[in-house]
Amino acid sequence: MLAKAFRSIGSPRQWVQDDLLRRLFKNAAVLFSGNMIASLLGLASLALTARALGVEQFGFLVLITTYVLIVDRLVNFQSWQAIIKYGADALEKERREDFKSLIKFGFLLDGATAVLGAVVAACAAWFVGQWRGWDDQLVLMAALYSFTILFHINGTPTAILRLFNKFKLVAYQNVIASVIKLVGVTIAFFSGAGLWAFLLVWAVVDVVGKLVLVFFAGQELTAKGYRGLWGSSTKAISQKFKGIWAFVWTTNINSSIRMTSRELDVMIIAGFLGPAAVGLYKIAKQFASVIQKTIDPLYQAIYPELAKLFTRGEIKNFIFFGLRSSLIAGMFAALVWLGFYFFSEYIFLFTVGAEYLDAVGVLLWYMMAIVVATIAFPLQPAMLAMGLPHTTFWVHIGSTIVYFSVLYVALPSLGLIGAGVAYLVYYLSWSCAMLAIEAYLLARRV
Repeated sequence: MLAKAFRSIGSPRQWVQDDLLRRLFKNAAVLFSGNMIASLLGLASLALTARALGVEQFGFLVLITTYVLIVDRLVNFQSWQAIIKYGADALEKERREDFKSLIKFGFLLDGATAVLGAVVAACAAWFVGQWRGWDDQLVLMAALYSFTILFHINGTPTAILRLFNKFKLVAYQNVIASVIKLVGVTIAFFSGAGLWAFLLVWAVVDVVGKLVLVFFAGQELTAKGYRGLWGSSTKAISQKFKGIWAFVWTTNINSSIRMTSRELDVMIIAGFLGPAAVGLYKIAKQFASVIQKTIDPLYQAIYPELAKLFTRGEIKNFIFFGLRSSLIAGMFAALVWLGFYFFSEYIFLFTVGAEYLDAVGVLLWYMMAIVVATIAFPLQPAMLAMGLPHTTFWVHIGSTIVYFSVLYVALPSLGLIGAGVAYLVYYLSWSCAMLAIEAYLLARRV
């Protein structure tokens, strides 16, 4: 079935004439332009921060921000996935009152989990500090930075902007936050500031970025005539949207498991190799995000389209759309990897300095994993559009077990490069499993 699908995706000329594909890459291009501008500004901010703090102090900054991010991802629900899935159906059927109830439900969920996340992160900072051997200053920094989670109510606003195809506003938000960060970091750099100042800049940017997104979403709801949102009832939300709670819980657990492979690695590397290695690893991950920035906008743009196609029962278009998108994105990612393969050392010397050249090796392995992830980017949104988050959950469980098994073996034997090797193994195992399952499920519906 899969071979037949590949033969049926048509020629590149047909791809250009595909309205869905054009809309996907138009929306993704808007996000990508914003993401790339934000990424370049972010790299400039990172270079200044890395040069100002040095490898070890920069590693401490990464540890603090990563700790808070891990707690946030564990506790704070990824509401946007449920809002998009059920919101797309409500908009398609013009159920305006139900849509308002859904949006209110999303905001309440975001707010409640944000408060919980902030409290948990602040209270647990001391215990984590004792476990990791942090001094009192690092524990205090982590506890104070934890309160940025209070403003992490951006799940529903993100879903609103995606549902209404306002991808340009999401791009604007990324750029605004990145500009503020660069200004703050530049001031801190030239004033000779230390770790406290740079952490403050990170916190301010985080809070402002989230509030800007909430503002944009509120403006869009008003423009579409969705007023009186807080007067809507959420009491019968599970009757209006069958299976929503199961979907929310499953996607949240799924995201939490996926997060472990993306963020928990920093804490593990710190345990095996120390804070300096964490600083090097963060630099590698940040440069690898040049490719990651292509996946995120494509993921954001393709999910609503796949949800609509599956809702309408257009299974063949659903398959071809995903395959074509995958091939185009994969070719671009491979070209970026080749560029870094030949020029990464020169890029490092020009930006972060010779002190961070040891990160080049892990960068190339890590970036290779991102190339695989880019090729496979339609698989996760396709499974969610099919209403099967529990399937992705089990795939993530299996792939994550494989990842951490390889990581624990590779770090002592290969050093920091082992982290990149483990990440490549993770995405290869995840992609193969997801592809096999989706090919089987879709073959039964065609």
